[in-house]
Amino acid sequence: MTSHPTMMYTVIKSVALMLHTKDNPADAEWDETIDRIGRDFGRYKCALIITEGGGPSTMQRGQMTDTFEAKGFKGKVAVVTVNRIARGIVTALSWFNPNVKAFSTVQVNAALEYLEVPASDQDIVRAEIKRLRLHLGLPVT
Repeated sequence: MTSHPTMMYTVIKSVALMLHTKDNPADAEWDETIDRIGRDFGRYKCALIITEGGGPSTMQRGQMTDTFEAKGFKGKVAVVTVNRIARGIVTALSWFNPNVKAFSTVQVNAALEYLEVPASDQDIVRAEIKRLRLHLGLPVT
């Protein structure tokens, strides 16, 4: 049985961009992504996470927090989802990190504004979102 990726990560125009399917990432997939996030530090100033409902476990979120703290990341994080559970998790995270904010799937433009992505870069980021969605087999909006 071939396993399919549940997430994609890249850096585009100083934005760490992460997309999740409806499935939660396995530890090996998450560990590889966290390694890349750490190696890419300095290439991004904010993070945009888009999820169809899947996302990291409590332990995996702890790994991401530890990585960001170890690297001194202070940027804004926008999480785009319609999933109520995921939005609840983001709200809980925002109690400890006010730079984290949730957005609905129709608010990608608002998320990019929140992240202070320059208008001249927003089309490039949206195109990359579409490319990653296609790679994950997700509908392109």
